[in-house]
Amino acid sequence: MSIGFPARSAPGLLAPALAALLVAAWSAPSPVSAQQPRPSCEACHGELEFLRQHVATLPDAERLYAPEEVLAGSAHGAMTCTDCHAGFRTYPHGETSTTRSCASCHLAESAAWDGGLHALDGGAGCRDCHGTHDVRTKAVLESPAGARGVRQACGSCHYEPGAATADPHADSVSCAACHAPHATMPSEDDRSTVHPLNQAATCGACHGEIAAAWSDDVHGHAVAPLSLPGGRIPEGASRAEPPACSACHGAHDMLGPSEPGFDSGIIQRCAHCHESYRESWADSYHGQASTLGSATVATCSKCHGSHGIYPASDARSTVSADNLLATCQQCHAQATAGFTQFQPHADHNDRERYPFVWWSYHLMTALLLMTFSVFGIHTLLWVTRLGIDALRGAPSSAHHDVGG
Repeated sequence: MSIGFPARSAPGLLAPALAALLVAAWSAPSPVSAQQPRPSCEACHGELEFLRQHVATLPDAERLYAPEEVLAGSAHGAMTCTDCHAGFRTYPHGETSTTRSCASCHLAESAAWDGGLHALDGGAGCRDCHGTHDVRTKAVLESPAGARGVRQACGSCHYEPGAATADPHADSVSCAACHAPHATMPSEDDRSTVHPLNQAATCGACHGEIAAAWSDDVHGHAVAPLSLPGGRIPEGASRAEPPACSACHGAHDMLGPSEPGFDSGIIQRCAHCHESYRESWADSYHGQASTLGSATVATCSKCHGSHGIYPASDARSTVSADNLLATCQQCHAQATAGFTQFQPHADHNDRERYPFVWWSYHLMTALLLMTFSVFGIHTLLWVTRLGIDALRGAPSSAHHDVGG
């Protein structure tokens, strides 16, 4: 005999069914509520004119304006309004309504911002750079259009000098790419990404090979000791502008190598540290041709290189004994070994290093002074005698007749 469960009576089966029907009827929306759903945030915040009627100014209304298409295309497109805003379900919004800070999600960025320049009184907050509801994604910010948008946002406070139109970064690199987006420091602060000690790493993020070459040349070796206590740079160089990237290329007024004025600008920047060499170069044929407007004459970088610059005693230098002829032949194809005897930086005041130039200059100067002095005295005496003859009424030719 099998063991089975006892059979239920009809009333016992009806009771659970009735209970289920009651629950369903209670929870089902009424016809009125089905036709009139709870208003969404966009019903108010998607209408700019409506918002304008309830706030003091148009900018205030624009900050509250959050249509669905703006939110969907933002970095927060996957979030809902209540992820940031709490207590706003009823209107008018209650006094206990709150908006979460950006730091509640972006802890690392907030910590970096707290220690940066923008956290100071009157500085820029998250919305000033990122927007309010139209927060751009990282991919958008890194695009050319995003770079222009970032520069426009930064330019609202840092309106000068701004990126020059010829700046090779103008359409591709945003301010944040160089200055650090959150831990932004003054350029003179050694924690800044654009401080001379850190420029090789910052610029090297895009220009890796160039940064590596610079780090191993005379300029890189001159900057490196600055990171040490009591570090010093070469004599004559300014500590405010050691020979890092911006010392030669500038910052916001940067020109591309093919732009007019690049070579002349480099000459002036090299002169910040190498003034004596600039003066001796200016006295040479190359310098005088450049002053007259030649765009093909040899300048600092054409002879010495740009980033892999080494002393002439280094075999890697473009002006070393083994490489100098090849360097000259870039402009003077027919140059021979004797051509390299030309001294482009010969200083006529340096008797020890350039004795032949020193003696030639001073002897020629003395000869010129003597010649002009003798003929000057002669002319003065001649004019004096002519004046005396005129006062006496004697013809000036009477004393100068040849033969008689």
